Amino acid sequence: MLAMSQSPPSEVLQEIFHYFDDDSYDLHSCVLVNRIWSANAVQLLWNKPFHLLLNKKFNSSHHLISTYLSCLDPEDIYNLDLNLIPQQNFISLKKFITPTFNYPSFLRHFAYLSMIVSVQEWCVINNLYVGDGSPIMQKIILALFRLFAKHSSGLKSFSFVMDMDIEINHGLSYYDDKLQHKILILRDQIIRQWLSQIKDFEFAGDFASDKDFPVLMQICRHLIKMEIRLPDFGYNDDDEHYDSSAELTARFIESQTELEHFILRDCHYPQALGTALISQQNTLRYIQFCDIVFDKWCPLDWLPKCFNLEILEFCDSESLSPKVLSPLKLAPLTKLRSITFKEDPVPIDTLESLILASKSNLEEIIFGWPEDCKQDGYAHILNSISLNCPNLVRLGAMIGPNEIGELFGILKSCRRLKYLHIYGNGRPFDVSGILPELGKIIPRTLIELNISARWRFMPDSLKQFLKNCSLLVEEQHEVFKENEVSLKNFVICICDFINDEHLRVLVKHSMKSLKFFSLWNKKFTVSEAGIDKASQWLRKSVV
Repeated sequence: MLAMSQSPPSEVLQEIFHYFDDDSYDLHSCVLVNRIWSANAVQLLWNKPFHLLLNKKFNSSHHLISTYLSCLDPEDIYNLDLNLIPQQNFISLKKFITPTFNYPSFLRHFAYLSMIVSVQEWCVINNLYVGDGSPIMQKIILALFRLFAKHSSGLKSFSFVMDMDIEINHGLSYYDDKLQHKILILRDQIIRQWLSQIKDFEFAGDFASDKDFPVLMQICRHLIKMEIRLPDFGYNDDDEHYDSSAELTARFIESQTELEHFILRDCHYPQALGTALISQQNTLRYIQFCDIVFDKWCPLDWLPKCFNLEILEFCDSESLSPKVLSPLKLAPLTKLRSITFKEDPVPIDTLESLILASKSNLEEIIFGWPEDCKQDGYAHILNSISLNCPNLVRLGAMIGPNEIGELFGILKSCRRLKYLHIYGNGRPFDVSGILPELGKIIPRTLIELNISARWRFMPDSLKQFLKNCSLLVEEQHEVFKENEVSLKNFVICICDFINDEHLRVLVKHSMKSLKFFSLWNKKFTVSEAGIDKASQWLRKSVV
């Protein structure tokens, strides 16, 4: 009984709690278990508190401010200025409960606008909000920034999102424009020094109009990661906001000394950014374009100059034409480890050029669209992968009825493959005769098989597939014991054909390694209890 009552070591608890890093409700429950759990969970619960607003979980934002104000020194509370605060409210400020933990010391990820909005709500609830540009708000915001600068020595990331889509609460229109021009908190030296350690910076929306942003550009010169979303194109008639933001962003990029990770998302691509990114050609390792509108007059001619680039990703782009991509075809990158084109259609010529340039360096290739893609004809690309990428670890690919031979070729050649994600073209495909053969050649290293295509198969076919995965393997006339694959998760995204017989086969004939199977993003354990839950869920959820 004593052993049962003891908590695991703090290192183990921290490792476990990291799985709930984005779930404040579960972490809060962990805090309530006992003192040891509380001391470990509270660190994660408070490492990015202002991101609650970004996730639209803002009902408790004023409680965050109350907790942080309780951490102020008495002198700092007094300096909030008695003359500006009604007497009854100032008395309540002085009666803050002594905090259980040093909450500011846990802060690692800071959201700028969310913090200001939280203070604004706190002032309204406490009858302290006195209109636009409230001096009380300014004092509280400055006091909290200084509190963070004093105690949070391990700040990692800074989010400067200036167009949060937040509903109006308490009759208040969140974050008025007049206030932002009066705070100018980044003029304070202790705050500047605190922010200078940031390595990960996200900025989005109409950030160019904020007076603090140019100051941030001066402070943050050693970023490792930069994530950007420019304002909507045509924000006003003369595109002033878009153009000025693009110009400031270009200057910000050029000021960096060690930028490795660059993300541009949900906006138009301005050529000025390409010109600026050339200044980072020696350090850039990761570039991602997500939901970007490319202009045909703005080719990516700077990309091949980033000769140390290891990861290149395009996802859901518009106007990603051959002209835009032509520099990658004419002068392809040679050190890529990962290529992603989640596009429909996929730029086949460019993808093949990149594969042939990087060859055995490549460990990850993802192309097509996980949801039904209209395009066919990827046999040539799949064949190129099997011939040139022996070290592939992850593959996500469009594989239709005419590409099964090429898929088998990849499985025979890429013997280090751990993750295989099969996309489809939207048409049903009966693989009952193919699945058992697939089980014979799956690499022993494979951990997850994810079928997003509309593949269908009979229970007997699944049974033979699982048996073949477990067969003894004969290699060079020697028989090795238990040479079965290490498959742990079997995913079937489109599962309207699955019935109870399929589920019984999974339990009865699974190889030893299989622990989970997933149907339509619902994960179940490979056990009698898991099968029972899966059966009930299928009857209720799948039409």
